[in-house]
Amino acid sequence: MRYIGSKENLLNFIESVVFKHGITSGVFCDLFAGTTTVGRHFKRKGFQIISNDLMEYTFVFGKAYLENNTPPMFSHLDFLSPQADTLFPLDTGRLEQALAYLNALPCQHGFIFTNYSDVGTAGGEHQRMYFSSVNAGRMDAIRNCIQQWHKAGQISELEFYILLASLLEAIPSVSNTSGTYGAFLKFWEARSKKSLTLTVPPLIYSKLEHRIFRLDGTRLIKDIDCDVLYLDPPYNARQYATNYHVLETVARWDAPAIYGKSGLRPYEREKSAYCRKQAALAALQETVLNARCRLFLLSYSSEGIMPHDAILDILALRGNVTVEQTSYRRYRSDSDHATRQYKPEKLVIERIYVVSSSKQNSCRTY
Repeated sequence: MRYIGSKENLLNFIESVVFKHGITSGVFCDLFAGTTTVGRHFKRKGFQIISNDLMEYTFVFGKAYLENNTPPMFSHLDFLSPQADTLFPLDTGRLEQALAYLNALPCQHGFIFTNYSDVGTAGGEHQRMYFSSVNAGRMDAIRNCIQQWHKAGQISELEFYILLASLLEAIPSVSNTSGTYGAFLKFWEARSKKSLTLTVPPLIYSKLEHRIFRLDGTRLIKDIDCDVLYLDPPYNARQYATNYHVLETVARWDAPAIYGKSGLRPYEREKSAYCRKQAALAALQETVLNARCRLFLLSYSSEGIMPHDAILDILALRGNVTVEQTSYRRYRSDSDHATRQYKPEKLVIERIYVVSSSKQNSCRTY
């Protein structure tokens, strides 16, 4: 998934920092989980994961990929066949059948079609081109069906989140945007002409219990213990709640009172303190003073709004600070195209600030 601040290309770097400090198992807490890329990586490595974020779509990914440890059985969807051949490492046959059923649904003219497609918004104050009318109608049909199954008790809570995660993963592949949903393109990009198709999400087997939260991190940190505490907060003033408001609406399915050219949903409760310099520093200090962990990691860009020296001063309240760093290319939400050509960009630096504890015993598990 195209996502601001994604750590997909930095996973080996993050892992090397953790392992360098002698921690190869235990409780790993990802306080700003995003698309749960980091949590998924360390779940595969055998860690017990605590995952948190303010956004509902992140909660969906956490439930589907982290809390869930086995393939769903869909025992109450009677129209599915008992067994299906599969090439996947997990027995995902019935999941494939459920997704095939959803993919075959006829379009509906619901919330997404009415508010985010060119046809649905034609003649209104703002004609929005987030999705083709066909893909918007498919999103409505699929999301409504998933909701109905869950409400009727035909699918379990985790089955609900697995299907919803598959839908959320499919949406960026047909979105007529530059990668975020703060604005839509004024021409139909090739991606938007593809057909929305649900695929089997990458489920991860585990014997451990993983916990998912949707809370302010400064609140949650007071109630948990972990071996590794990993912070990857926003770097700049761009709120994730506005950049990914369409995904949030699909996750919540609450028909919000949207507004403006972009069709934003109200987001007061999802604003991050880390998008404002002074508030970010105060939030970081509160987290540092309340954290109970063996290894404290802060992942932050050299272009972030919190100054390097200020970060060092705050982390020094906890102990000795070391800094690991690597260079990477600045996030670019789209590629060059006929109406936009990017200039070559210099590399920026990703720093991981490390504060390790002399405490050697493992923290309690959940």
